[in-house]
Amino acid sequence: MSARLAISAISQPVRIVSVMRSYAAFNEEVVKRYEEWLVIQHYRPRTKQFYRRIVRTFAEYLNDKSIASVTHLDVRAYIAHLSEQGATWASAFDNLQVLRRFYDFLHLGGMVSYVAPRLVKMRDAPRKIPRTLSEFEVRQFLAAAYTLREIALVEFLYGSGCRVSEVTSLRVENIDFEARTTRVSGKDPRGRVVLITERAASALRAYIGKRKEGYVFQSDMPIQKLCVAKCNGHFIGQWKDYRGPGTRYVSMSKYLGSARRMSYQDAMTALQDLTKSATLVRPKIEGPLSTNAIRVTLHRIGRRSGLRRATPHMFRHSFATHLLDHGADLMVVQELLGHAFVQTTANYATVSRKRLLGTFDRCHPGGNPSKTGPKPSKEQVVQDEDDSETSRQDRGR
Repeated sequence: MSARLAISAISQPVRIVSVMRSYAAFNEEVVKRYEEWLVIQHYRPRTKQFYRRIVRTFAEYLNDKSIASVTHLDVRAYIAHLSEQGATWASAFDNLQVLRRFYDFLHLGGMVSYVAPRLVKMRDAPRKIPRTLSEFEVRQFLAAAYTLREIALVEFLYGSGCRVSEVTSLRVENIDFEARTTRVSGKDPRGRVVLITERAASALRAYIGKRKEGYVFQSDMPIQKLCVAKCNGHFIGQWKDYRGPGTRYVSMSKYLGSARRMSYQDAMTALQDLTKSATLVRPKIEGPLSTNAIRVTLHRIGRRSGLRRATPHMFRHSFATHLLDHGADLMVVQELLGHAFVQTTANYATVSRKRLLGTFDRCHPGGNPSKTGPKPSKEQVVQDEDDSETSRQDRGR
């Protein structure tokens, strides 16, 4: 009998340890199943990476606790843990939203009886007003664009309201210059058709030239500059020779002469003579312009124009706001922007200061109706003055 008790006492901890280990393996398997589900749902690569990172971080936080046994108290403790670690409201809310979708998946598969993260509530988001450029600033920005690519990029961003991911995926064969439409894909993998302005169509046509296919905004490398280095009183020439297949190159270095007998300009001339037969031009890469390159280009144009730093999404905000300023219907702007919900588009209505001021002047008794409507007649002004005088006399009595 004592032997049985001893065996039971020894085996019990072992069984617990094995269960604890199986929870970690179980959690890892569940996360992998969810990643497969994200692939099936055709989420964008960045979205899948974002969801995967949050879910895996949550699984690491649980340690040996089973994902399937999580309660809303565990989720609330995790959000509090993130906030204590310095996470902003937006970051904590993003984590909660991803966990809600993750447990929706588990609930759909029957692994959990209820979606615990949906029982955790956070306060409403602080309202952020989208940053926009005025119409004058947009014209000033366009005037500072020099090259054909810069002009086409700014005109297309402002003339279509596209997201930066949609700009990078824009292809020549998808543009219909006659109808002034183009098909883009980005946030929505199915793609959408957008309208472009006449100015944007002209700028694109000038930049594309005779190209019939490929990405509109292609990645390019700057022109190679020859290098003359001074080392221990001697000039050394350095360059890259692109004679290999594809984008491969060979780094070359050559002694040019003594710094006592020749100047820097003479050394540069000697290096140019040496490299006449070398392949100095970088091979063109058939790929789209990166989002970072677009941001750098806009920053460069912004500095030339003397304006504050502009981002690609600021042109999207300006596109929507200026349409609303000129009387466009909110549902039309929603369609042009490709928003799934009109509430997202409604944020731009609050930014439309021109429409806000016009409504204020037109409706408030102390507003300036001369800016928003016809001026009152002379008889109406006299009648208003008489009414005001009568009112003052009545109050005096």
